[in-house]
Amino acid sequence: MNHEYDDPVQLIPTKGINVVNTRTRGREKFKEIVASIKALGLKKPITVSPASGKYGPGEYDLVCGEGRLLAFQSLGETTIPARVQDLTSEDLLLMSLVENLARRQARSAELLEEIAALKRRGYTVQHIAKKTNLTTKYVSG
Repeated sequence: MNHEYDDPVQLIPTKGINVVNTRTRGREKFKEIVASIKALGLKKPITVSPASGKYGPGEYDLVCGEGRLLAFQSLGETTIPARVQDLTSEDLLLMSLVENLARRQARSAELLEEIAALKRRGYTVQHIAKKTNLTTKYVSG
């Protein structure tokens, strides 16, 4: 798997990005993201993976940066800086979960639901624990 900063930043269309692992966030937090981007610009590009023909040519699956993407769209931007990484669907989901664990403290119920979703997709407790730095006991529920 590529390391995030090995990939150059590209401008990609905001309308061609599909959010595959959506997150809930408070209205106030979203307003803060929009205000920050409006005032200072985007500090960190989003991360996407080519959608491999699932939706159409030039489409991407969002790995990290849903709040930034939605903020750009709400500001009327039609392109967004992104790092494009060619990821398996497994790596995409795991990177998305790990990124969100690192960027904010997930509510316990939300975290447990994300772990359950990975299990339903066939990922083992050991694999999830290793990729998220959680204990196997916690991941087992």
